[in-house]
Amino acid sequence: MFIAETPRLVLRELSLNDAGALGEILGDPEVMEFSTNGPCTDDDTQKFIDGCLTSYKEHGFGQWGIVDSSSGAIIGFCGLSPVDLNGVQEVEIGYRLARNAWGQGLASEAAAAALAYGFSKCGLDSVIAIIAHRHIASIRVAAKVGLKIDFSTTYRGWDVGIYRKG
Repeated sequence: MFIAETPRLVLRELSLNDAGALGEILGDPEVMEFSTNGPCTDDDTQKFIDGCLTSYKEHGFGQWGIVDSSSGAIIGFCGLSPVDLNGVQEVEIGYRLARNAWGQGLASEAAAAALAYGFSKCGLDSVIAIIAHRHIASIRVAAKVGLKIDFSTTYRGWDVGIYRKG
C-alpha cells in the first residue's frame, strides 16, 4: 500500500518481495552501526518484514519501504513503531538508508513524510526518536523534521537522547 510521496521518494508498505534488496541494506555493518541489534542476517530481515506486516494490521503504521522515485529501487526504510520506553508506551520514528543514499537529505525527506502521515492519518499526538548521543547524522535528521531533545536515558545498554515532536 502506498503511504506518501515526496519530490524524490515514495513510502510504501514493505512486502516479502523486498527481503533481498532490504537484506543487503540491513546486512551492511556501516548502515547498522547505530542499531542496537547490529547487522541483519537474511532471517533477521525476514522477521523484520513480518513484524512490519503485523504492525500495519494492528496499528495502521509501521516501518515503510523507501523507494527512489527515479530508479524504483528500495533504498531503505522509514516509519513508525510502537516501543516500550522505560515502561511507557510510545511511538518511535526510525529510518535506515543504504550508504549510497547518505548525505542527500533523503532521510529527512522520508522522516517528514512519515511524521505527517502519523499525525494526520493515524491521529498520533506525539512521536519520539531514540538516538545514540554519538549518532550526529541522525540527530541532524531529527532536528530538521522538528524533533527536540526531551531527555537522556539508557536504552538496550546504549546512552541515548530521546527526541520528541508533539
